[in-house]
Amino acid sequence: MPAPVQPGFFQAAAGNYGYPTPPGVPMNAGPESPLSAFPRISPFEHQFQQHRVDSNGLWSYRASNNGKRHFLSMEALFARYQNPGGALIGNVGTQSYLGMVEDELIDATDDEVFDQFSENTGLPYFDQKYFNNVPKLNAPGFRLRWGWYNDDESGFEFTGWWISRADSDWSAIEQSTHKPNPANQAIMDILLSPPNFIDPAGTGVVSSIPGVTTAQVNEVLQNELMNLGGLPLDDGTIDGVTVPYDLDFRVKAVSQAWGTNATWLSTPIVDKKSLKVRGLAGARYMQVREGFSFVGRDSGLLYSDATNIAGIRPDLKLFSLPTGTDENEDGIVDNAGVVEDDSTGGGTTGTSTAFFVAPVDPVTGQPVQPYTTWVNNTVDTHLAGPEVGFQFDLGGDKFKIWGQTKVGIMANQEKIKLNGDNVGMGIRADPDDIDRPKALIDPTAADPNPNAFSDSQSHTHVSPMFEQSIFMEMAIFDKVPVLKRMKMLEEAKLKVGYTYIVAGEIARPYDSIRWQGMPTRGLFPSIDVERESWSVGTWSVGLDWLY
Repeated sequence: MPAPVQPGFFQAAAGNYGYPTPPGVPMNAGPESPLSAFPRISPFEHQFQQHRVDSNGLWSYRASNNGKRHFLSMEALFARYQNPGGALIGNVGTQSYLGMVEDELIDATDDEVFDQFSENTGLPYFDQKYFNNVPKLNAPGFRLRWGWYNDDESGFEFTGWWISRADSDWSAIEQSTHKPNPANQAIMDILLSPPNFIDPAGTGVVSSIPGVTTAQVNEVLQNELMNLGGLPLDDGTIDGVTVPYDLDFRVKAVSQAWGTNATWLSTPIVDKKSLKVRGLAGARYMQVREGFSFVGRDSGLLYSDATNIAGIRPDLKLFSLPTGTDENEDGIVDNAGVVEDDSTGGGTTGTSTAFFVAPVDPVTGQPVQPYTTWVNNTVDTHLAGPEVGFQFDLGGDKFKIWGQTKVGIMANQEKIKLNGDNVGMGIRADPDDIDRPKALIDPTAADPNPNAFSDSQSHTHVSPMFEQSIFMEMAIFDKVPVLKRMKMLEEAKLKVGYTYIVAGEIARPYDSIRWQGMPTRGLFPSIDVERESWSVGTWSVGLDWLY
């Protein structure tokens, strides 16, 4: 009897194996399953996925397995601090030294000499000086930048930078037509050290230096005393005084800055193939230190063309016109105490004999000694606060130009310190003189620095801040022989750029002084705060890594 049909199996072959069975349903037969956006789980899922709308209104999809991408840059900086500017070294509105001794100069010489000083541009007579004589304030430094980018192109960065102290000084001797002679230095050192070798009795120079005659001392003084500069002061009178310095007149400016900031970078606001623009927000701390010092040295002498003390006039230090030539051919250019002949003027305006006197205090009988005036003023500024801005990136992986623009509002904490000594008309010796009273107090054993002074102030206020930077990054090391074999340069890019930082409402030491000087009447320099902008510009070159 035939075997029963067993559905669901394929029919067996005919023969000794029994009866064939009918075929079953083929595999994968039937209707298809519905479509699914995620039909199965994949072991290769992306760590980052993002849907967004492009500018043309279409949906776009971004996926990435990169994770955080860190960056590090190290740069050498070549900075230039803002210069002191054109502020006057001294009190604004004080009469010049030439105006102060006009009558005395004319009496000692004639109207023609006075006219030549007053009319010829570039012929100074203990002229008032300005801070713009100070050379540029250049200094090196370095900057470190580290941070990361997320998969969505947002990120975070930390930046720290430091610029070394710039010291720039200027001496009026550099511009003087009358230069000191090193061969005379030994005699000058003796003359400027107590006891005073200038006879206060009125007979002029008296030499007790072995092997040196009075005539030689006179010649040394004519050669070594210089027409350098004047310091204008408010001495309590209407016109004030300009103090002359005939041995040294120099100014030194110093500046230093460093800072750090932390910045959050947003996802790109503009995201094109070769252009990205993103917002920035963060916080900054910055410290600025500025200062200046002034040093003026004076012989304490009065001198003129004379044969005795009767020819000496108050406040007058007589000099030849600073032409840089030896008109009287005596081997000394632009003598002190003598006006050299000037035949080009159509007449003889020269004088021949120099006479040097140290003024004497009639009360104490003490002559004026050589003295040194010095003034130091420093400002230490701390800035901290929030900042916002934007960053642009233009280019690709091999070559890119990018920059940042930031503005901020900073809390400004500043401390100003002022000190100095001997600020006053030191060549005046008579305390009872109504028109020209003694200005400096005589030192004693109990008080060796009676004319010294100091002042300090601290303030807190708000300062605006602006920073603009632009950089260029180039992947060039793989094209340079030898360098392309260096492991550390495999992922490095050359980075060059420029950064400019400016902060407003900064107290600067050059302007923040009230230039008063009359210690015998209790007048000393003091702090008078004036604020303006401060800036620093830095060129940079370094390496940048993305890892």
